[in-house]
Amino acid sequence: MESKKVSKKLNILGFKSIVPILLLFYLLMILIFSLINPIFISFGNIRSIILNLGIPGIVAIGLSFVVLTGNIDLSVGSIFVFSAVVTGTLIGQNVGMPIPLGIIIGVIVGACIGAINGFFVTIVGVNSIITTLGTLAIFRGLSQIIGKFAYRSRINNEVLLYMGRGYLFDYVPITFVYMIILLIVFYLVLRFTKFGKDIHSTGANEMVARLYGVATRRVKFLAFVISGIFSAIAGILLMSQLARATYDAGVGLEFEVLTIVILGGISLLGGRGTLMGVLVAIFIVGSISNGLAVIDIPLNARNALTGIILIGAIIFDSIRNRNFYKFEK
Repeated sequence: MESKKVSKKLNILGFKSIVPILLLFYLLMILIFSLINPIFISFGNIRSIILNLGIPGIVAIGLSFVVLTGNIDLSVGSIFVFSAVVTGTLIGQNVGMPIPLGIIIGVIVGACIGAINGFFVTIVGVNSIITTLGTLAIFRGLSQIIGKFAYRSRINNEVLLYMGRGYLFDYVPITFVYMIILLIVFYLVLRFTKFGKDIHSTGANEMVARLYGVATRRVKFLAFVISGIFSAIAGILLMSQLARATYDAGVGLEFEVLTIVILGGISLLGGRGTLMGVLVAIFIVGSISNGLAVIDIPLNARNALTGIILIGAIIFDSIRNRNFYKFEK
């Protein structure tokens, strides 16, 4: 009984709900960057920050499903670019496939790669890190081969360009709107549906979940498929922004997105965390990258800082997990 009281106190302080801590950190970060360079809080720069949040945010939403099951998907960057170059090749001038069909095929490609990951993890029993490292390398290489053809075909369709470049009410980037809609929908899925509860149960304790009738293999398989679909959607949106598919896009995306997910409070052990924390983390990581650029920090140093944030998020997640399981016993 005493341990439950302590656990409730920890919850009030934000150890279980990381969102208040993240919001405080974000406000402090805004204050520091704006004091160094007031341009950071200018309307134009805020618009620039929001413009760059949508695409990594969409990938992060999909990856959250995998991490909630206690697994990791390091292939999201390769799925991202491979789906884009496949779509770009199909709808380009050389092939000339109808745009809707090309987009659908691109998304299906992402789902299929996710299914490959899910098959090896759930059926064959290979560790998710090893599996997705393999598919990362395979589809990054295939992207470079196919992407040479896609890069030569520039996209001129106005509707397709608007999908990635458009603005809602002339101020809000359309990619950011997509991200918010997907986040709200899948937050509700995780919070209120049986599938969402199965995702959390599988990550929290797979053996117990199986005893209660949860088809844990199917749940993990679908989580990888969802991650693949979201990565494909984000890659196609980037293709739309650039008006062509580039085979060198998405390099390092997996680490940026994993940083967002872990920083947002999705436990690496699985079973705990919400997309609300991920949303705040999307803003934090995106704003840090922008803020460092505004104060003229070199790109290499910015990448190094992303790595430091990832390590820090993992350490903090480990501490939170120890506290959680200590006071839940």
